[in-house]
Formats: sequence, structure tokens, C-alpha cells
Amino acid sequence: MARSSVWRYRVVVATVAATLTDLRAARASDVATVGGKPVTLDVTETTLVSQQFDARRNEGEDVRDHGYGSWINRLNVALKWERWTLGMRLDSSAYWRRPVDRGVCTAGQSRACIPPEQVDSVLRDDSSRYRDYIYPAKLFARYTGDELELTAGDAYVQFGRGFVLSLRKVDELGIDTTVRGAKVTFTRDPFAFTVVAGVLNPTRIDEATGRALIVPRDVVADPARGIEGDRFGPQPIFGSDRVVGAQIQAGRGLPVVLSTHGAQFTRCAPHRYESDGRIAMGTFDSPFGSCAPSDTETWLATLPSAVTPTIAASEVFLGGQSIEIPSLWKHGSLYVEAVVERRRHDKAPNDPAASGNALYASLTTNAGHFTSTLEAKSYRNFYGVTGAVDQTRASAFANVSYTNIPQAELATQDSAFGFFNACVNGGRLRTDYRLSSDLLIYVQGIYAFTKSEVAGGGCDEQGRTLRREDGSGISAARTSNRVFDGLGGAEWVYDKGRSHFFVSAGARDDTKESGAAYYNEFQAQYTLSQHIRGPYSIELTGRHRVRKEENQNIRDAAIGPAYWRQGEHYSALKVAPKWVFSQGIEYTTQLGFPTYYLNGSVLYRFTSDSNLRVFAGQQRGGLKCVSGICKVFPAYAGARVELTLRF
Repeated sequence: MARSSVWRYRVVVATVAATLTDLRAARASDVATVGGKPVTLDVTETTLVSQQFDARRNEGEDVRDHGYGSWINRLNVALKWERWTLGMRLDSSAYWRRPVDRGVCTAGQSRACIPPEQVDSVLRDDSSRYRDYIYPAKLFARYTGDELELTAGDAYVQFGRGFVLSLRKVDELGIDTTVRGAKVTFTRDPFAFTVVAGVLNPTRIDEATGRALIVPRDVVADPARGIEGDRFGPQPIFGSDRVVGAQIQAGRGLPVVLSTHGAQFTRCAPHRYESDGRIAMGTFDSPFGSCAPSDTETWLATLPSAVTPTIAASEVFLGGQSIEIPSLWKHGSLYVEAVVERRRHDKAPNDPAASGNALYASLTTNAGHFTSTLEAKSYRNFYGVTGAVDQTRASAFANVSYTNIPQAELATQDSAFGFFNACVNGGRLRTDYRLSSDLLIYVQGIYAFTKSEVAGGGCDEQGRTLRREDGSGISAARTSNRVFDGLGGAEWVYDKGRSHFFVSAGARDDTKESGAAYYNEFQAQYTLSQHIRGPYSIELTGRHRVRKEENQNIRDAAIGPAYWRQGEHYSALKVAPKWVFSQGIEYTTQLGFPTYYLNGSVLYRFTSDSNLRVFAGQQRGGLKCVSGICKVFPAYAGARVELTLRF
């Protein structure tokens, strides 16, 4: 381990130890009195120390993703006085034993070293990864009145169901995106008005991969080692995205609520470019980016436009109208939203394929023991607005998005591939039947016809399959899919509410119009929480899947894709309210991945808001989705300690 890495490691250990020592003093406190009113300081500290094991290279793991140590710290501070709140979140990171710190493998050496053929890729990967960094992730001042709320700095905001604007926090995926500028909300029933403007501000450090949305390190050419340098010096990987949006609601508290909302997104370059193609690195040189046409054009040209049509668009406008009936004769509710989208590319300002639209409806009804939810969607050439991230160098931030399109699927659905919802018609129906106060059963069905899930597919704003100007292209039958998804389950609460058993099973069939199978799955999941006596209970939870996907898990080219199995099972002993001891096993039989992943963890709660979790072992990587937002997590093998304190 390099001397600087040892120093960083010792600092991290000392910091965590000092924090634990001061734990008994952790509590919210009044720090002063102003005008006879207390000033309250609220602090939340989250620190994560992790040491990964070396890559299992013989089982397909990449040396670039394993073997390093990290310290990620997030300090949230909020100072409150009457109607005013002043807040900040300070993020910091430190790394040691990085892949780039290791030597090149010699003959017969296979662990804790860099394969000779990967020297250049490891160095380039490291340029935007494993950065020792500290920065103010969130800053805000907020006034909250009876009718008026004013925020200067970072703010979360969502219009309608998220089609037009959705800036929020999703802890499961490490997402935390705000607008850094100004937000004004005025509410006086039956009206409400919100306006927001500023620079879009996602989290800059990705905990799962060590990737950072900051200017990469310079890669210096070294032909003797096979290293190609950066011709134009370090280049940015995240732009300067801006938004101006407004929403007006009418009918709040009345039988019908109308909402009109719109947002204009503008892409600017994160830096000013010099005449030689290098970026100006001065601290006060374009601190908020440059919107000069030449700089913006240069920046957008570096982005992979094939990722999504919105990523390299210089401007994107979204406008929507919704109507909501909160109560249908006290037996349900109805929500309908229609949205239009217009994307502008400076090199093709009159592109006829740059417009899209979306129509979504949700109807909930209840009668006696039955409750049903019906969702319907019809999206035509409609794409979410993603962050201007160079995903070829920072794929961990591919899920940075400023909108959230309703999926009409399970919240955790991870089998809607490609641009599944860009050109789709379909819906979801779930019906619950309560057999008793303790027992609920339900069934769910999903149908979708998509023209955009398969690479090369798509449609225009009228839903017609896209064709090239010369009339050529992939046939509609090969890029159009029909999807049927069914699920059934039960939820049983017993032992006076101290125990419960939840179980469900389902299947998904995704077939091209040509008749070729694209994706198939059978899955089951369960949770059993059984109270034993006193504070003791056990919990068993798991999910098991059998999957087959086009071009995946091909063991015999003559046969084609084969089914693989994957899943996880966790067992936990809980000693309320302080302790949770758990052990897990995860597995996959998919070709190219390790088969088994074993782990164990201990959770201790100091208070309801403060806890310490120690984890050791392995976790399977893969795609994880929450309400239509997805992220690919690398496999994890190592040990980590996570401490959360609120005081």
C-alpha cells in the first residue's frame, strides 16, 4: 500500500473512532435564542468505510472494480429558527489501494495486479474514478410560511406524476438530484403556484463504483507501457444543465383538480473551451459553465447521442396538463395526464422526428372487499430528459434524469429493456381482495406493445414505426414486442400483528412480432417474519428467478440463449429494538459470472435515528430499478462499516 494510501486509511479510522466516542452526546440541540425563539441545530452524519476483496478474475470479475478501499462521508447540517431553515450537505471521499496503484502482473501472477493488456484501460478508468474529494453537495436557505415557501439554493421539485419535471432523492440507487437556484411556491386554496429555475445538481460521487462527476485527471502518454495520452488534455464528463419550470393548480380541495405545468431544459458547456480544444481550468473562468454557442456545440459533440435523443439536445421543452378527481363518489379516484415534448438539436433545428407525446391514466376503485387499480399508457416518441453525462466514461451516472415517466409496471421491474417506454401502448391492472382483516390476496396483469425496446426500433409522434429516409431499416416485426406479465400473491398478518407472511409468484413473456422470443421469466418471492417471544423474531426473505434473454447466456451457438437461475435468500434474527443479525446467499448460473455470493451483517440501533451496520461478504451485481429509474451495480466482495448519526 502506498504511503499516501496508508495515511488516508489511518485518517478514516481515526475519524470513525472519534465519531463513535462522541456518540453519547449525539442529540438535537438548541444552540442560541434569537428574539425569544430558539435556534435549533440538526445534524445527520453518514459515514461509510469499505475495503473490497481482489477481483475473482478467473470467474469473470474486472480488476478495475475490485480491491480498493474507500471512505464516503455525508454531513447534513440544518439550522432552524422559526420559519427559516439554513442547510448544507458536505460530501467527501477518500480512496486507497486503488487498481491503478498496483503493479503489472508478471508471469504466473494473477491477483492484486494489473494484466499487461489492461494497463491503458485501468489508467483511463482511474482518471474519473477513486477521487479524494470534498465539496458542498447541497446548499439552501428556505422560508416556510402559511401560504408562501421560498427556497434559495438546492431544492427538490416534482410536477404532476413526473413527466415534465422530477428532481428527487432515491436512496436505493444513490440518486439525489436537485435544482440549485430558486424555487417559489404559493398556495391559497383552491389555487397553488410553483416556479423554479436554476442549474441542475446531481450527486457527484457514486458510492457503488467510486466514479465522480468532476473533471478527470490528465492521462499522460507513455508509449513504452502502451498508454495513450489525452490529446486535448482532461475533458469534462458532465455538462451544465439548466431548467426553468412552472406549475399552476386549480381546484385544490374541490371535486376536480386541474394542473398545468411546463419545463424548459437548456444544455450548456461545463467549461469554456480554448482555441486548441482544451478547457479553461481557471477557478473563476465560467464557474457555472458557458452557454456560448461555440462552447455548447463543442461539448454536445462529445456526448454519445445514440444513448438517448435527449442527451445531446441543446434544448428540451415539456408541457403537460392533468386532471384529477380525488374522490369518485367515495369509491375511488381518477388521474389523467397528457404531455408533449419537443427536442431541439442545433444542427437539425427542424427535425420532424424531434417531437413526442404521452398520455397516462390511473383509475382506482374500491367496493366492499375489492380494491382495483388500472393504469393505462400511450407514449409516442417520448423520452425522459437525462443528464448531459458522457456515459462512455461515467456509465454509473447513466441514471441521472430530470424527469420520471410512469411505467405502469411493478416498481422494481428490471426487465423492460432499452427504450421500452419511448413508443409503447399498454397498461396494468391489479385487484386486491381482503378475505379478512388479516388476509389479503391479489392478482395483477400487465400488457404492453412496444416499438422501442429492441435496438433500432422507434416511432414518430403519431406512433408510426420509424424508417430511414431511403426506406431501408429493420422491419417493424423485428423491433416490435408484445409483453404479457402476470402476478399473484397473498399477504397474511397474524399473531396479533407481530408476525406476517407475504408471498407472490409470476411470469413474464416478451416476444417479438416476428415470433422470436426476446425475454422470458418465472419468479417467486417471499417474506416470513415470525415473532418468537419477547424482543426476539426471525425473518426469512428471498426472491428466485428463472430467466432467458436474447443474446445472453449462450453456451451453444447452435442452440442459442439458455435459461439461467438467479436469486437470493436472507435469514435474520431480530432483537427489538436494537439488534439485527442477518446472513445471506445470492447466486446466478448466468455464463461469465461467479455462481455464489455469501455475506453476513450486524445492525445496531443506538436510537431510532442513529445506527451502525457492519457487513462482510459478497453481493451479486446487476440491474436494479425503482419506479422506472435503473442502475447497474457492480458485484461487491469485501467488508464495510456504515454509521448513521443524527444529533
